[in-house]
Amino acid sequence: MFVLYVLEGCPFCEKALKMLNENKIKYQKIVVPHDDNIKKIYKEKMQMNTFPMIFVNIDEEKNLYSKIGGSSDLELYINKCKELSQNNLPMDNLYKIYKLMYNK
Repeated sequence: MFVLYVLEGCPFCEKALKMLNENKIKYQKIVVPHDDNIKKIYKEKMQMNTFPMIFVNIDEEKNLYSKIGGSSDLELYINKCKELSQNNLPMDNLYKIYKLMYNK
């Protein structure tokens, strides 16, 4: 499961959501208000400067997430996972590949 922090109308956020939908990957979308103070809080808390902020669940039992990055990082991640899985693993299981890729 992926978690995305997005801004409405953000083209990079829309690109990330489109990639997830096209690849039938489950995700949770959290819309961040366009308020500068609130965005600043998210940026500090997540240690990221741009949106979308994308995370993947690497341990469902412990509810542990790891940062993927932005939409371009997600695209690289999905392509690498497809390459590694050779389409034998459902895209819902990408976190398992992530654990293998990054030894998490």
